[in-house]
Amino acid sequence: MAGTQYVTIEHLEVPLSAVADAPPHSLDHCLEPWIARRCRIPVGDVVDYEIERRSLDARKKPDLKFLYHLVARVREDSPVHEAADVRVATTPPESDDSLHRLSLIDPLPMHPLIVGAGPAGQMAAYLLALHGCKPLIIDRGRDADRRTGNLEAFHQTRVLDPESNYLFGEGGAGTYSDGKLYTRVKDRRMRFLLEAFVAARAPKHILYRHHPHIGSDILPHMCKRLRERIEAWGGRFRWEAKVTDVRVASDAQGRPRCAGVVLEGGETIDAPLTLIAPGHSARDLIMRLIARGVEHRAKGFQLGCRVEHDQRLIDLGQYGCLPPKHLLGAAEYNLVSRPPAHLAADHVTTFCMCPGGEIIAATSDPGQLSTNGMSRHARSSPFANAGLIVNQEVDRDSDGLAGFELISDLERRAFADGGGDFTCPAQSAAAFVRGEAGPAISGTSYRLGARPGRIDRILPVRTTAAIRQALMYFDRIIPGFLAHGTVVGVETRVSSPVRFERMPETLASSLPGLYLAGEGAGYAGGIVSAGLDGLRLAETILTGKPALRER
Repeated sequence: MAGTQYVTIEHLEVPLSAVADAPPHSLDHCLEPWIARRCRIPVGDVVDYEIERRSLDARKKPDLKFLYHLVARVREDSPVHEAADVRVATTPPESDDSLHRLSLIDPLPMHPLIVGAGPAGQMAAYLLALHGCKPLIIDRGRDADRRTGNLEAFHQTRVLDPESNYLFGEGGAGTYSDGKLYTRVKDRRMRFLLEAFVAARAPKHILYRHHPHIGSDILPHMCKRLRERIEAWGGRFRWEAKVTDVRVASDAQGRPRCAGVVLEGGETIDAPLTLIAPGHSARDLIMRLIARGVEHRAKGFQLGCRVEHDQRLIDLGQYGCLPPKHLLGAAEYNLVSRPPAHLAADHVTTFCMCPGGEIIAATSDPGQLSTNGMSRHARSSPFANAGLIVNQEVDRDSDGLAGFELISDLERRAFADGGGDFTCPAQSAAAFVRGEAGPAISGTSYRLGARPGRIDRILPVRTTAAIRQALMYFDRIIPGFLAHGTVVGVETRVSSPVRFERMPETLASSLPGLYLAGEGAGYAGGIVSAGLDGLRLAETILTGKPALRER
């Protein structure tokens, strides 16, 4: 824009102590004084700014600092003081819109079939629809509004709907979660994914915060708006359409090819290509694909339990104080236990940590119970919870079905230990470590209630031993983690024990015309990684060239 210059500031520090008494609105919208001070210019010379990244430096508790990387637009004649991390330019930095400007094949595959409306299927459909392919998206579950009603009924009656629950339906398992959007994967498609979410009215700060999240109160509405955008581009959605098999036909050379799917009840849907993003809870469909001979292999997977605390204990441990919530929000943690070799214990990592959240019944099967965590956008619950997960040993030459059998067995045992009505078995962390029954459970966020149980006896022996070591170690990092923690249920739906092979030249499965995406295919473990995998396959379909998997 004429009359301005662009200033990139790579390291802008804002001490919490300097803004602790600020009005209760986001500091992100009030950085002009800090930008002016860093550039040594009058505040009035700062026209506006765009935050690229924001993180929190908590290394010197309780002296906390916000760290910003941003681009400010200032008056053209403003005498900006340049430095190593303050650079001035006359034009704005270029943005990456590579997924908008793909070199498309001709003709495009029209009306491709997407099975599964979770993050992988949703984002594959989004990119295909953006480029005019008009996909049909089908899901065994229901749309977000009806799904929310089904969950309310579940909490009131304890009767589980196997097709509409915390795992199946619009948005998949991610719709009712914390909506965490961070991943260790480095991928150029990340910006496209986040901008699609913001266009669907997710909070804009997910574009730049170090650990962004959306919240389960916003996610269902965001999923609906993503659907509306896809429909505006010519896509169509169909609910309560459970796929039980793929249709296999012969191509012009007489070779087998996926020609669509078969629904429960016998209806068939033909398609020029089919992308299935089943989620790893769709075990019946995954097993059918295995029985069909689609090439796959066993892969490492994780399971464990949930641990819950008073959020104030986590705030004190992570911040060193009870800070102003409107500036910092509820504290989170990401912990890893790597015991020394002589202890012969497996590594344990925290997973899907939900500050100010609640524990939910993440199950789709009657008679089985698994837990997960969920937070609303405000993260205002008095509880904090996280998964404690352990890698499971697998026979890499096997078909992976033993992993599903182990998971199902643990979920049946947890269900029974809770009394058979979706009450969750729970155990104090201290009793878990000692191998004792422990006292009654005084309080939990799990809405269907908890009763004393022996989680230490439900989990595999090696997994229990590893978590015992981890709880003692984590107590040294966050004092009180062991003494005041509660182990709640089993966490089994973390990752798939199966990965379907992809052909290098097309990224299709071993059955031509069939693409398999996301968690259920063994290529993801969360909203972001699943969405990125869906985008990768859609990009490959649109360009005819295998898109790189970036790290």
